[in-house]
Amino acid sequence: MYIFPIIIVLLAVVIFLGFRYISLASKLKRKNDELSTLISSTEKKEQKNQEFISSLSQELRTPLYGIMGLTNILVNEHPELSDNKNLKSLKFSGDYLLTLINNVLQVNVLETEKIEVDKQQIDLRELTQNVVNSFSYATENSGNTLNLEFDDEIPEKLIGNSSILSQILMNLISNALRFTKNGNIVFSVNLITKKGSMNNISFKIKHDGNEITKEDERSIYQEFIDIDKVKKSYLGSGLNSLIVRGLAKSIEGEIIVQNNSHAGSEYAFVVDLETVNENASTNNESTGNEKQKALIVDDNKLNLLVANKILSKENFECTTIDNGFDAIELAKDNSYDIILMDINMPKLNGIGTTKRIREFDHKTPIIALTAVDVTQLNRQIMQAGLNDYILKPYDKNILLEMIHKHIPN
Repeated sequence: MYIFPIIIVLLAVVIFLGFRYISLASKLKRKNDELSTLISSTEKKEQKNQEFISSLSQELRTPLYGIMGLTNILVNEHPELSDNKNLKSLKFSGDYLLTLINNVLQVNVLETEKIEVDKQQIDLRELTQNVVNSFSYATENSGNTLNLEFDDEIPEKLIGNSSILSQILMNLISNALRFTKNGNIVFSVNLITKKGSMNNISFKIKHDGNEITKEDERSIYQEFIDIDKVKKSYLGSGLNSLIVRGLAKSIEGEIIVQNNSHAGSEYAFVVDLETVNENASTNNESTGNEKQKALIVDDNKLNLLVANKILSKENFECTTIDNGFDAIELAKDNSYDIILMDINMPKLNGIGTTKRIREFDHKTPIIALTAVDVTQLNRQIMQAGLNDYILKPYDKNILLEMIHKHIPN
């Protein structure tokens, strides 16, 4: 007698819960759709940002390559100017600008702590002097003095990454100049300890400008800073802490901040650098007079000139061509020890040119020269049969090291 009403009530509850479930499921689906749309929109924006940065990088690299290439040619063809302060500052500033562009592209790499560091022989005294010289215009216009103190106990030849080291030091000095007006900045480089071939070196920047508050101190090293303060600053903000600390960590260094309100402020970068082994064999030196043959493919005449000058001085017989179609015919009719291939060429790009050359030549090393962010081209480059790649504008020594890597004899 009472069972039927109970069944009715239970059925009503089930129907209510069913409608409730359907309503919640519908809302959940709608929220998921909104989230998917947002994710898709964010990914598209991120892709557009990456494409914009890559395009901007390429546009910046083209004139920069001309500046760096012509500066190197000037130095090589006029040895009497090798010690010219202005010319050395021009070369250093070009190298620094190149590193800056590269690291703008490497922000995502730095965030994931995956940065590859190439090491080469460096003259630390010359490097630090170039850093100071590059600020000569800035100090003249701010009433500041910038002095270098270099410890004579530091070995003449060390192993390290000059680009990363320069970038860190320039950022630290920029910060000192930001907070100093008509003051003194002392940049001192000292050997702290030496164990075997390893040298623990301190790069200290001290200045007697305006007192740095805790807020200012944070603004120097935090990723974001007070934009209004930056607009009033002659040198701007410099690189943010994400990049600076990422660079410092990449070479196992440390940035130390000390703030003394009575004597100004100082901060230091400390890192270990290894002494060059003078007894190491130099396998890259040529043992004969026989010239090696290189084919250089690039649609930019200035790029061809610079690459030709570099390789000609290294006992290479160079053939230059400005398009992919003629490069294919030259590769068919001649034997080359190395081919340098520009990627971004009209009509037939470097990847398409390489694919056609690989149809009849599987052995000749082909190195891609590109001003485009290689992370977007890596798969295409490898699939095309290119052996390696190098970013333009490139450092002469890095280019030669790469060439010797593929033709060691």
